[in-house]
Amino acid sequence: MQTKEELRTYYKQIERSYKGSDFTKEDHASCQALLSSQIYQQAQWLFAFFPLPSEVDIKTVLIDAIQHKHLALPVCEADNTLTFYEVTDLQAIQEGSFGIKEPQRINAVIPSPSDLVLVPAVAYSLAKERLGRGKGFYDRFLSTYQIQHTLGICRLHQIQENIPTDRWDLTVSQLLCNGIFY
Repeated sequence: MQTKEELRTYYKQIERSYKGSDFTKEDHASCQALLSSQIYQQAQWLFAFFPLPSEVDIKTVLIDAIQHKHLALPVCEADNTLTFYEVTDLQAIQEGSFGIKEPQRINAVIPSPSDLVLVPAVAYSLAKERLGRGKGFYDRFLSTYQIQHTLGICRLHQIQENIPTDRWDLTVSQLLCNGIFY
């Protein structure tokens, strides 16, 4: 089995090869499945992320959450932790740490057990194992709170048969890919 670093290098090469590709149909299928799902409809808060080009474009979900729920997006802190802040307007998002778009630091919020947390990743396995970017931000965040509903969302080429894990690596409770929940 490849190491985590070998897999991250592999996926960086894959992303370069897909640069300019159109994932609109695949991303739309996942967004529509999420918006119509019971897990999304029952959540009062959506803890999500502003997508990088290599991630599923979930902006339609973010807009829906602003209109019909509460939305929180993360800020990467200097101490390698995540703090989520309420977002009421996507126009207020600005580029922050690591080139990731972040919200204004106005109203910090923490998840309740019934909220939904979307978890980004470089790759996932169908066993819901996650290969993150290597800094442990989400593993630390998720281990801090009792969250029942964590959802990985990815594209088909980001599904890996096996992901190497360490004892601190957390799985997600569900995975969504190309409109299908696993």
